Amino acid sequence: MQWLPDTFREPEAEHAGRPHVLLLTSGLGLGHVRAAQAIEAALRDRADVFTVDLWSLMNASVARAVQATYLSLVQNYPQLYERLYHLDERTWRLVLEKETGPPPDVLQVLELISGIAANIGTDEPRGGRYGSDKLLLSLLCAALPYDGDSLAGNGVRARLALMKWVWLRLIRRLDAAIRKISPQLIISTQMVPAAMAARLKRRGKLRVPIIGVMTDFGVHDFWKQRGMEHYCLAHESNLGSIGMPEAREYATGVPLMPDFSTPMPQGEARRRLGLPLNASVVLVLGGGLGLSVDGATALLLQRRTRMHVIAMPGRNQAARSELARLEQAHRLNLSVCDWTDRMDIYLRAADLVVGKPGGITVAESLACGRPLLASRSLGGQEGFNVDFLQRHGVGGLIADDVLLDRVHALLSDHERLNLMQSRAWRLGHRDGASQIAALALELVMQRQSLAWQTP
Repeated sequence: MQWLPDTFREPEAEHAGRPHVLLLTSGLGLGHVRAAQAIEAALRDRADVFTVDLWSLMNASVARAVQATYLSLVQNYPQLYERLYHLDERTWRLVLEKETGPPPDVLQVLELISGIAANIGTDEPRGGRYGSDKLLLSLLCAALPYDGDSLAGNGVRARLALMKWVWLRLIRRLDAAIRKISPQLIISTQMVPAAMAARLKRRGKLRVPIIGVMTDFGVHDFWKQRGMEHYCLAHESNLGSIGMPEAREYATGVPLMPDFSTPMPQGEARRRLGLPLNASVVLVLGGGLGLSVDGATALLLQRRTRMHVIAMPGRNQAARSELARLEQAHRLNLSVCDWTDRMDIYLRAADLVVGKPGGITVAESLACGRPLLASRSLGGQEGFNVDFLQRHGVGGLIADDVLLDRVHALLSDHERLNLMQSRAWRLGHRDGASQIAALALELVMQRQSLAWQTP
């Protein structure tokens, strides 16, 4: 499985006079990449668009080891991940920008991360692009565990120096990619490369506008960077979350692919997919990683009903194997689709969605007017999304032992289901990508106009 694109992807053709726009993203899951692709689609006829993935700035095997470490943390130690994500929401800013050590509550998480990474290791021979990263990973695994009795003096300074050096090393690599592309504007759909670009701008190495695009229904502190002046937020209720005088905020909605701009009627969607027109349909999603799709599907099939379940395991092969077994036992009630480029059709065909509350999944569900019952939340950014669903009455986090009853109760109460669907439709944004594209082109034109006026 190849998760890592090349350092940057060039547009298909050169067009003289068209602006160069650089998209920064992270390919760990599919959400940030999908948002970048949606923006690219909206800009395609009006700009030359380049894309840099955060993970392409590392050695490929090291990047896979770091990704596997992250996935192990969020899946196997969700409470620790939640602490790491939410602890004052300034933890990594302190680590990367200050001279003091991390807060004591973070030390347990750092030690766990180092242990996971050391056990995973790298899977490629010596050499390759950024081959020295393998040595750095080994050094980090040795340096991250903090002894509570040694958090003073040279010990903590040495650890912090190594972590900062790795951070600056990645920033230098991004700087080189930016110089090669020479963009007139940068858009980031993930907070880490956004912070890296903002640092370059603060240091005078970058002089173009930077737009930060939120793909979740809340704002983590690390997004708040001097040098990044424009923020596109997932919903109007998020306005004011940045809280910096120089920042301009826009409630554009999460950028979605063009097909979400005018979702088709439910009947037409079901005919396209060969689904029964009169049955209740539940769509089970787990994001690109397919987390918990098989478990949620098994729960929904415990009772013999006319309900039809569509399950999408993404690239989770273990879940796909279990779903294949369930499909054999429930041929009339279960359809399995690994993934699709037309998620809008599946969402419109369904009555409601069950699954992982990633930002893109929530935004796509709302754009299609579908409530979302979260069968599992990884915490962190997904906590923002669950809170949003609950606050607006279009879903929320549901425990496994009541999931089946809640789904059946909702499908049986047509008036309540229609109300939730209508509410979801009103909350949804279907033109986020085009709004972001329009903002980007306007900023480029403003910058060109100022340049022309300069004697």
